[in-house]
Parts: sequence; C-alpha cells; structure tokens
Amino acid sequence: MVGYRKRSPLLFTTSRYKKPWMLRRLFALLLSILAARAFAQSPAPADTSGEPYVFERINEQVRFEEDGTGLRDTTAVVRVQSQAGLQQFGQLIFAYSSATENLEIDYVRVRKPDGRVVISSTKDAQDFAPDVLREAPMYSDYRQRHVSVADLRPGDTLEYHSIVHVTLAYAPHEFWYQHTFPRDTAIGEERLEINVPKARQLTIKSPERKFEIQENADRRTYTWILKNFVPDRKARSRDIEETDSDPDIQLTTFSDWQQVAHWYAKLQDDRVVVDDSIRKKAAELTRGADSPLEQSRRLYDYVARNVRYVSLSFGVGRLQPHPASEVMLNNYGDCKDKHTLLQALLRARGIQSYPVLINSGRKIDADVPSPGQFDHEITAVKLGKGDELTWLDSTTEVAPYGLILYQLRNKQALIASLDSFAGLRKSPAESPFKDSTAFTINGKFSENGSFDATVSVTAQGDTDVPLRAAFREVPQANWQRLVEIYSLRWGLQGDISDIQVDPLDDTSKPFRLSYHFHRENFFVVPTSGANFRILPPIVLPALSKANPRKGSEPLDVGPATEQTYRAHVEIPANFSLATPSAVRMTRDYGDYSSSYVATGGVLEAERHLVLKVNELPAARRADYGSFRNVASSDTQQVLTCSISSPAAGAVAVMKSDSTAEQLNKAGEAALERRDFATAAELLKRSLEKDPAQKDLWYDLGRAYAAANRHNDAVAAFRKQLEADAYHPHAYGELAVELQQQTKVEDAIAAYRKQLEIDPGDRSSHKNLGLLLAQLNRDKDAQAELETAASLPPDDPEIKMALARVYERTGDLEKSQALMKTVTGSITTSGPDIYSGALRDNIDPNQTQREARQTLDSIGDQFDSGEFNRLGPSAVSSMNLVALAWARLGWAKFLQGETLEAMQFLNAAWALSQSGTVANRLARVFEKEGQREKARHMYALAVAAGGAEIEASRQALAKLAATPDSAAQEMAKASDDLHQARTISLGAVSSSTASANFILVFDSSNKPERVEFADGDASLNSAAPQLRQKDFPVKFPDVSSIKLIRRARLACAQSKCSMELLPSEPANSVDKAASVSAPAVKP
Repeated sequence: MVGYRKRSPLLFTTSRYKKPWMLRRLFALLLSILAARAFAQSPAPADTSGEPYVFERINEQVRFEEDGTGLRDTTAVVRVQSQAGLQQFGQLIFAYSSATENLEIDYVRVRKPDGRVVISSTKDAQDFAPDVLREAPMYSDYRQRHVSVADLRPGDTLEYHSIVHVTLAYAPHEFWYQHTFPRDTAIGEERLEINVPKARQLTIKSPERKFEIQENADRRTYTWILKNFVPDRKARSRDIEETDSDPDIQLTTFSDWQQVAHWYAKLQDDRVVVDDSIRKKAAELTRGADSPLEQSRRLYDYVARNVRYVSLSFGVGRLQPHPASEVMLNNYGDCKDKHTLLQALLRARGIQSYPVLINSGRKIDADVPSPGQFDHEITAVKLGKGDELTWLDSTTEVAPYGLILYQLRNKQALIASLDSFAGLRKSPAESPFKDSTAFTINGKFSENGSFDATVSVTAQGDTDVPLRAAFREVPQANWQRLVEIYSLRWGLQGDISDIQVDPLDDTSKPFRLSYHFHRENFFVVPTSGANFRILPPIVLPALSKANPRKGSEPLDVGPATEQTYRAHVEIPANFSLATPSAVRMTRDYGDYSSSYVATGGVLEAERHLVLKVNELPAARRADYGSFRNVASSDTQQVLTCSISSPAAGAVAVMKSDSTAEQLNKAGEAALERRDFATAAELLKRSLEKDPAQKDLWYDLGRAYAAANRHNDAVAAFRKQLEADAYHPHAYGELAVELQQQTKVEDAIAAYRKQLEIDPGDRSSHKNLGLLLAQLNRDKDAQAELETAASLPPDDPEIKMALARVYERTGDLEKSQALMKTVTGSITTSGPDIYSGALRDNIDPNQTQREARQTLDSIGDQFDSGEFNRLGPSAVSSMNLVALAWARLGWAKFLQGETLEAMQFLNAAWALSQSGTVANRLARVFEKEGQREKARHMYALAVAAGGAEIEASRQALAKLAATPDSAAQEMAKASDDLHQARTISLGAVSSSTASANFILVFDSSNKPERVEFADGDASLNSAAPQLRQKDFPVKFPDVSSIKLIRRARLACAQSKCSMELLPSEPANSVDKAASVSAPAVKP
C-alpha cells in the first residue's frame, strides 16, 4: 500500500547511494535520504574515525543523447573501517531495468593495507528479481545483480566500477534526472557530471548546490563536487525537517506539464484495450447496476480486491503497464497495471477515467516538469458533465470507494490525458469518510490480581485501512499472533482468545474487532503501590523540524480525526485506586480530554481527541506544540493501585481440610502471582500430607528462594535431588542458593552437575561464567560465557562479562566488538563507561535500537521470573538498565526530542549517579534555556565524578555569575547528592543499628518488595514501613523493567534514614557476579 512500502529509485534517477545497492538495510535507509543543507562545498577534512565506512571517492558520469538514451558510469572507492561497515559491503547489489538498460560491471576489487589487491569475480554474478517479484520474476524487467566481495576486512578499501547503458528511451528524444546528496554517509569527494547535447533546452534546478558548466563542441557538462563531508547528526536532527526529501538536483527536457501528460497518456493508452474478455467481465460485474456511480463502484471493488498488488514504485522497471487483459488474467499488477485494468473496465461501460501520477512521500516541485517526481499511479473518474472527478486508488485493496489515503490528499498530481484535463491538478484535500477510532475495554480484576476483559475496536476512514489490510493479508490461522501484537501495542500483554472480526471485504462499513483478554498476574498481590495504565495513548502527529526553506508552508497535523478510548473496569474490595487528574484542552482546531472516576467498585476512564483540521498556519507551530505536549504528558499519567491480601482464597484454603492436590494447586497459583510467603506455606502443607509428590520439593525451594529464605531453599532443593537425582532444574537452582551463601566451590560443583544433566541450560552457563569471571578463572569463564552467548535469547550482561574476560586474556578485537554492541563504545575498562557511550557523534537511530534491545532482553528476564529471587544477575542488570536509559536519552536529545530525552536521562541519573549522565542532563537543561537547573546539574556532575569532571566544571563556570558562586555550588553539591538519594524514616529503632536491604520497584516509587540482606536483624521489622515510603526512583516509560535497588538503613538516637546506593559501573564484571550476595572469597 502507499505509505507502507519501501520506495525504490525512479527510472534514470540516481543517487550514488542507490545504485549499486550495497545491502538491503543500507539502501532502505539511503533511499529515504533527505535533501542536504547548504553545507560548505569544500570544508576542511573532518574526523571520520567513528564512521563504519567512508566513501573516499565516488564519481558518477551521466550522459544523455539526443534520442533519450545514454549511460551512467559509476566509480567508487570505499574505506571499510569496522565490522558494521563490512556487513554493509560484504555483498554489492546493482539494480537496473533489463528491458531498457544493459549493466556492465567492470571490476569489484579489495585493496589491502599492504598493497595486495583481491579481485572479486563478476562473471558468475547472477541477476535476481527483488523480493516483491520472486513469485513472478518475469512480470517486471527490474533486476538486481548480486556480487559477493571476496576477502573484505575492516581496514580494507573496496573499489568498484559499473556502467549502465540506457538502450531504449520510453520518451523518445526526452530525458530527465534527479540526484540527492547524502546526509548519513561520510564522503571524501563525490563528483557528479551530467553531459547533455548543448542544443537541448533544459529545466535544471539545484537551489542549494553550486555547479560549473563546461562546453565542448556540441556537448555541455554540468559538474557538482562535494568534498570532506561527515554527517552532523546533531544538526541533522535539530535544524531541518526529516521529511524534507526534495532532490538536490532536478533536470528535465520536458517544457511543461501538459507535454508530460500527453506523453504518458499515449504510452498508457496503448495498453487500455477493451477486448472481448474485458467487455465480458465489465458486463458481468455491473449487471443490475443502473447508474455510472454504482457501475464504477463495482468495477473498482473488483480490481481493488481481486488483483493482487505488486508493490513496485512508479518508474521502477518499465514505465508502460501490461495490457489490461493480461493483468486480469494474471490477477496481479503494480500501480500502473491496476489502473490500466480499471480504466479498461470503465471504458467498456462508457465511463471516462484518467491515469493520475502522484508522489506518496513528498510534494512535487511544480517548476520542474519531470516524470521522475512521481512514485505512484492512481485513477480519476469523470462521472458527471462538469470538471468534478472521483479519485480512486485500487492498490490499497481495502479502501472504500472514493477514499485515497491521507498521504495522497491535497497534493499536486498529474492527470495524463489528451483532453483539457491534462496537467497538474490538486487531489482532494478532504476524505469522504470521517476518520475515527473507538476503543473500549470492559473488564474485571480479581482479588488475586488477574484481569479479564473484552476489548473492542471500531475504525473508519484512514485508520480503517491499515487495520483491515493487516487482517486481510494475514491468514486467519495467524490472527491470534496478529492480535497479540496489536494488544501489546495498546498496553495489554496477556492471553488472547475469542477473536471476532467483521467481514473484511465489506468496506462500506467500519472495521470492527473484538477479543477476550486475560492476564493471570496483572498485579502482584499484595502490593503497596503498583502503577498502571488502562487506556492506550492517543498520539497526535509530531511536527517536522522547522525548515527555513519552507517557513511559510502550513503545518501538516492531519488527518482530521476523532478518537475515543473508554474503559469500564470492576474493582474488588481489596483494591485501593488513586486516579490521575482530569485534563481538558480546547482550541479552535481541536479538543482533548481525559477523565478517571472510581466509585462503587467500578473504574470509568475515558480519553477523547477531536482534531478538526489537516493543516495549521506556520505561525501556530508553538501553539500546536503546546497542545500536543499536554496530550503527550497526559498519556504518561498513571493510576496507582494498592492491594491487600484477599479476604478469602489462599488463607481460607490453608485453614480448611484440603487435600494435598488442592494445597499444591493453591501453592502453585500463589507462586505464579509471586505471593511467595503464602506459596511456601501451602506447598509445605501439601508435602506434609503427601511427601511423594513429584517436583514439589523443587517448587517449595523456589518459593523459599524468592522469599529470601536461603537456608530453607537449599534444604528443599537437596530433598528434591534425593528424590530425583536427574531433576532437570534442581542443581541449577541449588547452585544459585549456594552462591548466595558464598559457598563458592559448592556452587561451582552444583552448576557443573546441572550442565551434565542439561548442557543447553543457558542460565547455568551464564551464572557459572559470571562467577568464574569474578574469581579471575578466565579460561573457564570464557568457555562458559561463550556457550551462554551462543544460546538464545540475546543477553547484554553475558556480552559485557565476556568482553571483560576477552580483554583480560588479551583478545582486544573480540572484546571491543562485543562491547560496542552493548554500549556503543569499544571501551571495556576504565572508570567511566558512560563517557564513551554518550559521545556527541553517535548514530541516534542505531543507539536507540541497541539500547531498546538491551532493555527488551532485561524485561524478558523480569517477565519470565528469572529475577524473582534477586539472584546474582538481578541487581547487576540495573547497571545495564541505567546505561541503556542514558543512551536512549542522549540519542533522543541529539534528534531534538528534548522532553523524552529529559525523562530517560533523569531516570538514568537517579539510578546510576554517573557524573557523565549528569553532564548530559545539564546540557539538555542548558539547551532548553533552564540555566539554573543546568548550573546545579553541572555541580552535581562534578560531585559525582567520572571522566568528564573538568568539562562539567568549565561548563558550570560559564553559567555561574562569579567564580566564587561556582565554587560554592560545587561545595554544596556533595551534600545535595547524598540528600537526593536519602529518605527520613523516623523512629524505626531506638538503638544504633544499620542493615542492608534490597528494594524492588515496579512502575512506582513505592517498593513492591523489601528484602532484608544483611546487618542488624532487629531492623528486619522495618520492611512493612519501607513498603509505604516514596523513594527517589524514576521510570521513563512503561515496560517490563523493574528497578532493583540496594539500600542502607541506618538508625541513631531514635532517628532513622535510608540511602539508595548507586548502581555499580556497568563494566564492573568483578562485582556483577555477586552484587546481591556478600563478597565472594576465592
């Protein structure tokens, strides 16, 4: 569908980073490269050491002949600098159109640092159809030639030379071309030469790039040179809109749009032949339809629903469509073919229609009459006598008659015809269907924290189409997985059943979906304060960055829409809810409101948006930004739920004369909902009634372990192994408990026994590897960690530990490669890993992908229950969480997303107390003009320490009124740092005592778990009081991540305070293996 496909290069439209295609991932990115800013043509050489690859030289020579044929001659020299660069260039993909072009690959070779040259064979290179054409490779002439690059390594230089000969011009004696310079690729020198007949009249547009003209006999050459370009990702993300994809250079020989319209009308009309098959089909489809409107509706529905869309952009491969009868016989076609068939069917019934060329991604430049500006073709139908047209896009397949999607509306498009309609005309600005979404949840919580609900979604207009298309494209047998994905996006992760979808082919009615949702342990019971959201967020369109070149253009905020989300949820008596404040905003262009009311055991929640316009004047940018920010902030509000133990349920079962099986089931349920104390009591009673039950000692051991009763857990696991020496998991669990008790050699022996029973137990390989690494037994640790790393799923903690072991054993290349995937930096040691990870020259998109992967991996371990017992990896995972949040925050800041940047950096700072993170947060405040906050944060950065103390000190000096005031701020910062992570508790104990605790937070600043670790046992009684306290922890978003914090409770003179201890450095492997246990002694 338009807007959901990857765009491909247009005919005779090149960017050096499109042809040849280096790798699918590279060119999915580079095909959407934005127009370059007016950078200096020849800046001084910049540092490119952090780039994965550099185009040292690239030379593109384009030549056009009078008849429209020509060639493209490309020579490139690429320096590959890292493994990431190697992945991009390990295989080259050269694209061309076999019907109109001949591809010649002169050479592909690798030049080694020592001067050796390795030649890659091009003779055996094969041509392939792209993925979209694999089922019908002969359908299009578009081909890709794949060349494997031999013996390419980081540090090598890749050289290639290709020539594409254009042997047939679709527009005789006409030609056009467009080019976009890079913004995401480092360039030593790029040279573009366009050689044309001197006598030809051209329209040429290059507003931001200067060029030279040389004439030689009957030829004229235009030359552009770009030198020493290195991507400035900060400038890219902040200073110019990312949707600005206008080409830097456009050239055409067409004199006006009417000429283009007439040419394409003739080219297409040859294929709109009404033969007997077309005539018969049209009569069959319109039988009983009296009006032209009804006839055209039926014909549109047939082509849209029954002719499969092959998603090739207009201009890729042949420009001329296949004959209408052939398209109907094949039952598939691209946008040109689907229009051709529809036009032929309409013509058979005497209804006039026209092909319409349009761009789905950007507005065309009306000054340049070039076919190269279009990437899509749709249909305009003339039903009446006037100039009114009905616009149709049969490629969407499921859009109702008369709806073209928002990205095609209100745009200049070319009607290709030979009559008065020929030329540019604006597509309709408004949709004939109101865009609306209604989302409702009707649910009920149980006393034990489970949640059941019926979820229903109704969508109409633009929102309808992608939902309907998704369900139509996915086999019904896979709808379960599809609904799980949508449900997760709406904030509901759990079991899905009873899926109901209204008939998908009836597009005259809105799309409707309903399903049943169940989550057994939505809440842990009891809990002192769990935060949650019951409604999905309403996301208003973000504005593109302000572009000085288009400052007066209206702001695109559409489509106009109405969205209503409602929840009706029954709440048990043991639940206590705190609801967010209501929000209401009214503007002339829209309204937003939200409300939450909990009365009589029922929660009623609603979120409502009405956006009345598609565009706003440019002067309203700040106003709309405020409107959007309020709506966005509202979606971050949470409900808070405190839940006491059920009045009945498990306690009643414990007191009743239940059977061993009943007690076992009740205990397993309590274990599943993480009520470990209840689970242990129930399972113990079940064993007393029937000691022979299989696996029950193992389950009891798990309950004891999670309840912090480690001696009892060890005894239970040993009992299980007495009953079953080959139990699949007991030795692994026993090993963890022995490690908690600092019985290191016993723990190692138990891990090894576990791995004898199950060699594929990733968790045991990991825990054993971490323990051995802590003991500096690097050879054995390396073997275990390498095995763990080879087993799915991906685990950043394993990578971090393995990188440290590689460094200690002298394998720096492996160490740095692993470290970079986790932190974005090759640094494996040193006091401040944040400094390397939070550089100014990071790639924000890649950084966010890597950080999200780390968070997803840790979140999965929380979801699976692996961290329930707060074992060796649980607390140390917080180091990686802090680093990932910091990386996300810094990447978002570099992309100009300041609000989200603050959220993630604030959360990372609260967790890590890293001086570098404080420095980055201060820079965000400074950029936002919040000088006082920036000054204080720079002072805290100095107090916190790290690699950037001096940078923070200098930044503070610049912001401070005087040197003395800066010194005073720094002197006070150490106390501020301590106070920021300390809370007062009152008289917990009358004596002088101290103890260490582990606190677990789940989307709330009140801990859901408080576990005594060590110290004065008299303070263990403080746990209930601690669960009611608010702590200085922060969550930047909603996820499965929980915060596990070490804290120290100290009492003296009838006053007590608790200090949250900062997480250990993220690269501290020596500490990572035992952060939740006393120090291990070798």
